[in-house]
Amino acid sequence: VAKASRRRREGVAKASRRRGRGFRGARERNARARRAMATTTRAIARANVARCARTSRREARARRSATARGVRCAAAATEATEAAAYDDGFVGRAATATTRPGTLAKTDEVVALRSARAPTNRAEEYRFTDFSALTTATLVGPKEGASADASATRVEDACATVVLVDGVLDATQSDFEGAAKAGIKISVGAADATTGKQSATRGNVFAAINSASAADVVVVRVPKGVKCASPVHIVTMSTGGENGATRVSAPRITIVVEEEGELCVVEDFAGEGETEYWQNGVCEIAVEKGASMKHALIQNHGRGATHTRTTLVTQAEDSKYEVNEISVGGKTARHDLNIKQLGPRTETVLGCFNLAGSNQTLDLHSKLQLDHEEGSSNQVHKCIVSAASGKGVFDGNVQVNRMAQRTDAQQLSRNLLLVPKATVNVKPNLQIIADDVKCTHGCTVSDLEEEELFYIRSRGLSAETARSLLVSGFGVEVISRLPGKDLRDRVNSIVRTSLERDRVAFEWTGDA
Repeated sequence: VAKASRRRREGVAKASRRRGRGFRGARERNARARRAMATTTRAIARANVARCARTSRREARARRSATARGVRCAAAATEATEAAAYDDGFVGRAATATTRPGTLAKTDEVVALRSARAPTNRAEEYRFTDFSALTTATLVGPKEGASADASATRVEDACATVVLVDGVLDATQSDFEGAAKAGIKISVGAADATTGKQSATRGNVFAAINSASAADVVVVRVPKGVKCASPVHIVTMSTGGENGATRVSAPRITIVVEEEGELCVVEDFAGEGETEYWQNGVCEIAVEKGASMKHALIQNHGRGATHTRTTLVTQAEDSKYEVNEISVGGKTARHDLNIKQLGPRTETVLGCFNLAGSNQTLDLHSKLQLDHEEGSSNQVHKCIVSAASGKGVFDGNVQVNRMAQRTDAQQLSRNLLLVPKATVNVKPNLQIIADDVKCTHGCTVSDLEEEELFYIRSRGLSAETARSLLVSGFGVEVISRLPGKDLRDRVNSIVRTSLERDRVAFEWTGDA
């Protein structure tokens, strides 16, 4: 028993010694593991510190480099990020070219622009007008503090002059005093309550781009019963891009003529020489009950420019709207004119004279919608193409709907091709649903008539003089409607200069 007890105690002692040695080994292993982990942690920390230092140095170098390049690089990066939100590259670049956010940038019209597409010849509306040079161009926004001399566009009897340079007011060349004396309210800056309502429902992709980028809005309001015989003169100037880029500007105009009011507006479009720029304007006009408005547009851009204009008009009961346009300049010029009748007994007069020279495309797309009875419209479109590489485009759509009974609608397009291979694409379109109407439309495309030349030469004049007289007389019908002799003389000089540039003899027949 004693021996067994001793062996048992010895076994327990051996087992205790073995467990002690095991515990000491585990503690040593744990200590070694902790020391290794600490070493690894310190190494990782040192690596992180070094990596952060390298990153900080890179970021500092990048910041210094960005500062050296200037704000333009940062603006370009921001523009690229914003443009990526658009499905179409051109639309995104055009809508985000300006650094200042547009006054209508948060409207549904601009939100819908994100899925819009650039105009191409595959679309019926742009079938004959090629905008590929614009859609592939490098676009830049307005230059800060840009200036352009607008003295050549002066209108003598104007009660007010508003000068916009790259879509921004030039206060030094503008004068509103006469308008205030006449009772007309003119403001430049914030949008009016009516701004954007028409373009949201009847606009196009160019109008939506304007809404996304227009900074200053010119608002002209004629209070009820105010009649102003002197014109309001609005001059829109553009400056050229640099390093092959195309500068974008987005002038925006809102005009409201309240009940029984009268207003005359003259708009001039021009720019810096033959530089490349894109002037994309929108004008919304509301002519209320019994009101009357005369509207004159003179487009004389350089032949490196692109001009797109959207004019949206609504006419209330017993109102009258008359527009006369002279379009001479620009490499590509497109005017979308959309007029909608909102009441009976409205009167609409449309006149247009386009002169397309070498490498020019001048396009007028007009749409007149008559929905009420006893309305009248008279449209005269005239186009001269004076060079083989010139092109004229006209798409005139007059809709006489079912309720527009006793409507009198007239439409005439006359086109003169002075040289072989000159091109004009004309599509007069008169849609009549009402059955008690008086509507006519017609179109002619020709060179100068031999009988007319013979008649003038039989009076003892040379063939060159006879030709120049017929050419000058072709546009007189529209030019003679412009307000003021000084304006008509200036337009005559512009037309003469353009014809002489394309080596076409021209002799003015006198002020009509």
